[in-house]
Amino acid sequence: MSDRERPRAVLDADIIYSRVMHELIGRVAAELRLLDLFWSEQLLTEAQSSLIDKKRIPPDSAQRWVDYLRRNFPAGRIDPEQALVPDLASLTSDPADAHVCALAVAANADYLFTHDRGYLRDGLKRHGVQVITPDEFLAPAFDSHTQAMLELLGWQASVWAGGRPIEDLLDTIERAGAPALADKARACI
Repeated sequence: MSDRERPRAVLDADIIYSRVMHELIGRVAAELRLLDLFWSEQLLTEAQSSLIDKKRIPPDSAQRWVDYLRRNFPAGRIDPEQALVPDLASLTSDPADAHVCALAVAANADYLFTHDRGYLRDGLKRHGVQVITPDEFLAPAFDSHTQAMLELLGWQASVWAGGRPIEDLLDTIERAGAPALADKARACI
C-alpha cells in the first residue's frame, strides 16, 4: 500500500453487481473514510449491463444501482484510456477485464476488490495494486474500527430493503463473499 492518507481502491464489476457489498464498501469509504474509491464509465456500463442481463433488473433500476458510485464518489471518476499501460496482457487472463486493470493502474489504486480469479496478481502487484476480496479488507477493518463498523452495519440494515434486521443483512453479506466480516459482527451483536 502507498503512503497516502487513505488507500485507493477499485471495485470490480462483480462487486458492484452485489448491491449490499458495493454499498457497504462505499459506506466504509464515505462514512468511515477508510478508502478512496475510483471508477470509470466503462466499468459502470459493464456492471449495469450485467445487472440487466443476469439479474434481470429493469434498466432504470440498474442505472440507479450503478449511479451509487457516481453520486457518492464523483471525484473518483477516472478515464483509464489516458493511462499508458503497455503490459495489460500481463495483468489479466481475460481480455474483457483489461479496462479494469487500466483503471486500477490509472487510479494508482492500492486495491482491486474482486472475486474474479482471472486477474494476474503478480502483474498488478508490479503496479502497486493488490487484488483482494472485500472480506480481506473488511474483516481487518472491523477489528480496527469495531464500534464504527457495528454502527455502520446497523444503519445499513435500517435502510436496506426498507429496513431489515441486522442478522438478515449479515446473512446477505456472508453470501456476497464476506463471511469473516459477518462472523465478527455476529459475535458482537
